[in-house]
Amino acid sequence: MNKRGQSQFLSIGVIFSIIVIIAILGISIYVIVKFLGIGACADLGLFNKDFQDSIDRAWGSEIVKDNFVGSPPRGVESICFGEGTGSGNEYNKLRLYQRQDANMFIYPPDKACGAPWNKVEHVEMEFDWRCFPVENGKVVIGLEKGSFDDLVRIRGRLEATDTGNRID
Repeated sequence: MNKRGQSQFLSIGVIFSIIVIIAILGISIYVIVKFLGIGACADLGLFNKDFQDSIDRAWGSEIVKDNFVGSPPRGVESICFGEGTGSGNEYNKLRLYQRQDANMFIYPPDKACGAPWNKVEHVEMEFDWRCFPVENGKVVIGLEKGSFDDLVRIRGRLEATDTGNRID
């Protein structure tokens, strides 16, 4: 006994409501994912600023032998420095991003928010190319400046017995 106008199928209003709910959920997930990506880019900007601030403090000091300890964004495997040629997996991927004014590079480049290079002021390097690995979310970069030095030298990790004046 079927009544007129009744159907065993969902009404158009219910189907439309389901489509709208699915669209809202999809857009919400997309916005959250993009927002988390912006957070990683902000973390990279803060890392670059903290490193430059440490260099500037060391540059303004008389004598410095210290380690910069920073936290790059998640997914970054190493922080590389160079102004010349190098070797290794990091160099092979980052040499495409070398520019005249860049001396710091983020590896892997796809974790660097579209800008895997940076210009760090007031530094000199005693090497053509060197990468500092990120271990447990931290990277350690040795900084050294003597009384008569014009620039801060980037060195390997300085041992506890080697450290002098702290810059933080």
